[in-house]
Amino acid sequence: MVKRLQRLPEQITLAELSNGLTIVVQENHTAPVATVRCFVRNTGSAFEGRHLGAGLSHVLEHVVAGGSTTKRPEKEIERLIDRIGGATNAFTSDDRTVYFIDCPAKDVNLAIELIADSMSRCAFVPEEFARELAVVRQELADGEVDRRRVLWKMLQQTIYLEHPARHPVIGYLDVLNRTTNDAIVAFYRERYVPNNQVFVVVGDVEADAIVAAVAKQFEGVPRGAETFVPMPDEPMQSSPREAICEMDGATFDFVLAWPTVRLNDPDMFALDLAAAVLSDGDSSRLVRRLKHDRPLALSVRAASNTPAYVRGFFMVQASAPPDTWRQVEQGILEEISRLHEELITPAELAKVRKQMTAGLVFARQTVKSQAMSIGNGVLAAGDPLYESRYVEQLGKVTAEQVRDAVRRHLVPQRLNRVVLAPPGGAGAAAPEAAKGEESPIRREVLPNGLRVLIKRSAHLPMVNMQMCTLGGSLVDTPQQAGRAHLVAAMLDRGTDKHTAREIAEYFDSIGGSLSFSAGRFTVSGSATVLKEDFAGAFEMFAECVTRSSFPEEEFAKVKQLALRAIEARRNNPQAEAQELFFDLLPPDSPYHVIQGGKKETVGAMTTESLREYRARCFAPNNMVVSVFGDIDPDEALALVRRHFGGLRADPAAAKWDFRRNNRIGETVRKRYTTAKPTGMVILGYEGPSIFDQEDYAAMTLLDAVTSGYSYPGGWLHEELRGAGLVYWVHATPLSGPAPGYFLAMAQTHPGKVDEVVERIERNFQRARRGEISEEEFSTAVEMVLALHAQENTTISEQARQAALDELYGLGYDYDAHFPERIKAVRREDLARMANKYLNHAIILTMTSSESSANGSSTKDR
Repeated sequence: MVKRLQRLPEQITLAELSNGLTIVVQENHTAPVATVRCFVRNTGSAFEGRHLGAGLSHVLEHVVAGGSTTKRPEKEIERLIDRIGGATNAFTSDDRTVYFIDCPAKDVNLAIELIADSMSRCAFVPEEFARELAVVRQELADGEVDRRRVLWKMLQQTIYLEHPARHPVIGYLDVLNRTTNDAIVAFYRERYVPNNQVFVVVGDVEADAIVAAVAKQFEGVPRGAETFVPMPDEPMQSSPREAICEMDGATFDFVLAWPTVRLNDPDMFALDLAAAVLSDGDSSRLVRRLKHDRPLALSVRAASNTPAYVRGFFMVQASAPPDTWRQVEQGILEEISRLHEELITPAELAKVRKQMTAGLVFARQTVKSQAMSIGNGVLAAGDPLYESRYVEQLGKVTAEQVRDAVRRHLVPQRLNRVVLAPPGGAGAAAPEAAKGEESPIRREVLPNGLRVLIKRSAHLPMVNMQMCTLGGSLVDTPQQAGRAHLVAAMLDRGTDKHTAREIAEYFDSIGGSLSFSAGRFTVSGSATVLKEDFAGAFEMFAECVTRSSFPEEEFAKVKQLALRAIEARRNNPQAEAQELFFDLLPPDSPYHVIQGGKKETVGAMTTESLREYRARCFAPNNMVVSVFGDIDPDEALALVRRHFGGLRADPAAAKWDFRRNNRIGETVRKRYTTAKPTGMVILGYEGPSIFDQEDYAAMTLLDAVTSGYSYPGGWLHEELRGAGLVYWVHATPLSGPAPGYFLAMAQTHPGKVDEVVERIERNFQRARRGEISEEEFSTAVEMVLALHAQENTTISEQARQAALDELYGLGYDYDAHFPERIKAVRREDLARMANKYLNHAIILTMTSSESSANGSSTKDR
C-alpha cells in the first residue's frame, strides 16, 4: 500500500500511500511524548464552493473532532483519550482543517487509530450534530462582540472583494441556518478523502512502525475524486479603501494593509524582512518609536501574509487610546515611507536574520510545534523542510531588494484602512538537534543565600536563564496594587550602564528574547539565547536584575501604558468579571489585590515606591536563579557567582507569613450589569494552598472530574456545553503559597446566568455527596498524570517550574513527585475535599439583561 518512501534530513520520513494519503513522520526522542495530526486540505472557508459562507468546514471540525465513528461511540472515545491523558482538539482556517491528539509516545498507535477513524468513518449521530450546531451558532453570536474577530472580518472583506478569502472561517449565521445536515455530510464525503489529507506524527517514535500503523488504518479507504475549487482572481486594487465600525470598548484598534503577493513570489522574502524590521523585538522601528520612545500605542505589529491560493497582504495592526491613535497611525505611515526612501542598515539586516534563525530553533522545541511546521510546509509548498529552506532564502535578501519590494507594493493608492472605534469615535527550523549530554539539576547556595539551579540539556544549541523573587501580593496591599507589575516592567528599561534602547537592541541583535513579569507572588525574569551568546546575554540579564536604575522618563512611559492597559480591560468581559470577583475577596487576602493594578493605585505610584519594593524583595536570600540548556555547568555557575555573588543578604527578606485569610463565612451573591451582550458567571469557594499537599492533590482530581484538567471536559462541560447553555465553562484551583480558592467560571447568554449558576452548584453538591464513580475517578487519575507528563517539556518551562518550587520552599524537584501525590489520593478523598471546601461561595454574575438588579447583593444565611 506504500507507494513512495523517502528519507529526509532532520529524521523525517515522507511516505505516500496508493490511495493518495501523505504521511510524514519525524523522530524526536527528547521526551516520551508524541503528537498525531491530520491536515485536511481543500477545506476551510475559501474552499467551500457552492456552499460559500456557510462555514461547513468549521461545522465539520466541531462534529468530527471526538465525535462518534462507525467503530466507537463518542463517550468511549472520550474515555480512551482521557485514559491516556490525550490532549485533543481541532481548528479550521481559510484553506485547511487540522485535527490532533497529543499523547504519551507509548499510546501513539491508539491516537493514530482515533484520528484515522474520524477522517473516514464519522458516524454523524443526530444528537451530536444538533449539539455542535448549537455551539457553532453561539460562537457566531459571540464573535459579534469579539473585537479581534470583528476587526479581522472587516479587513478580509476590505482587502478581498471577489475572492472567497473575504469570507470568515466560521461563516454567516443566516447561510448556515439554510444549510442542511445532508449538505454538510456530503461535503465530508467529498473532501475527507486520503488524497486530500496529510498525516503527521512527531515524537519519540520509530518512523517505519508509524508509517505501517497509519497505512493499516487506511486500508480499504479509497482515493476520492481530485478536488478542484475554481477561484476568481482578485482584481488588482487601484484606489484606497476604508472601513470604519464602532464597537463597545475603550480603544481604537486598526489595521493599515496593502495587497502584495502569493507564497514563494520572490518579493515575499523581502516583505517578510520589512515586517521584521518594523516590529520584531523591542528595538524594532515601530515598537521603539510608538511604545518606548513615546508610549503612544498599546500594541503594534507588522506582518506579511502570503498564502498559496491568493495574493496576500502586508499589514500593520495597532491598538491605541483615543488621544493618541492618530499619532500612532501617522507614525506607521512615516515608517513605511522611510522604507521607501532609505535602505535598511547592515546592522538591521544582520539582526533580523539572527532573529529568524533563533526563532526557528526556539519554536521547534516541542513536538507540537514541529508537527505544525511540517504540516504547513507540505500543504503550502509540498516540502516538510520548507521552514528551513525559507530561512536560507531569507539570508540572501539584500537591503536593495527590501526597498524595491516596498516601493512596488506598499503604495498609497493600494492602502486599506480598517478602524474599529469606541462608541462615538467613528468620525473622529533549525538543524537537527544534537544528542548531547543531559544532566540532573544541580543546586548550589552562594554565601549570600542565593539559590542557584543548573542543568545541562544539550539537545538544542540554546540556553535559558531565569530569576524569581518572592513578593508580589505578599508585600503589596490593595492600595499598592500594580506595584510589582511596574517593577517588572521597569527592569529592562535602563540600568546604570545601558539605556532601554541599548538593552533591546542587544537582545534583538543576537536573536534572543528577554522578558520580566510579575505573578501574584513573584517578580521573575527570563531570557533565551543561542548557546554562542550565553555569556554576554547573562551579563546583560543580571545587570537588569541587579542594577536597574528606574529612570524617570522611562517610568512615565511604563506608567502611562499600564494605565491604558487598565482602561483597555473593559473590552474583555472575562477580565471585567474577574476583577469584580477579586474585589469581593477578603481585603487581607493576596488574591484580593489586582495584579495589574487599578487606575488610582497605579496613578499614585512613584519610582521611589518601586525602589522600596526592590530593596525589600530583591535580596539574594529571597531569590532563585536557574540556568538550563547547552552549557558547561561549572562555567554557568561561575557566571552566576560573578554577577550575583556581590549582592548583600537581608536577614529579614525571606521571612514571609503565608497564613493569609481566604475565609468565606457565608455565601454571597452579587450581580452586575454590563453594556456587553453576554453573561459571565464566577463561583469562588475556599481552597487549599500548595503547601496543603494532600488537599491540593485531591482538589486537582476533583477539578479533573468536574471540568477536565487543562482541557475542557468533566461534568460541567458535559452538562452545560452539551445543553448549549454556555460558550465555555471551566473550573480551576486558584492557589499559591497562601491559601486560595476553587473557581468555576462560564460565559453564557445574559438570560441564562441563573440557570448556569444553579447547574454548577448542583454538580458541586453531587461531588459533596460522593457521587463519583470508580471509572470517573480512575479516568481522572490517568488523565491528570498523562497530561502533566506533557507539561514543562521545554528548557524554559522546566527552569521556571524548578525555580518557583525552590523559591516557595517546596524544593526544586517537587514537580517530579507530582505523580506520587496524585496516586496517593483515594476516591473518598474527593468527597472529603468537596465537603471541606465547596460549601459557602462568592457567586458573581454579570449580565446585560435589563431585569438584572444593578449592583444588588444577597447573602445566604
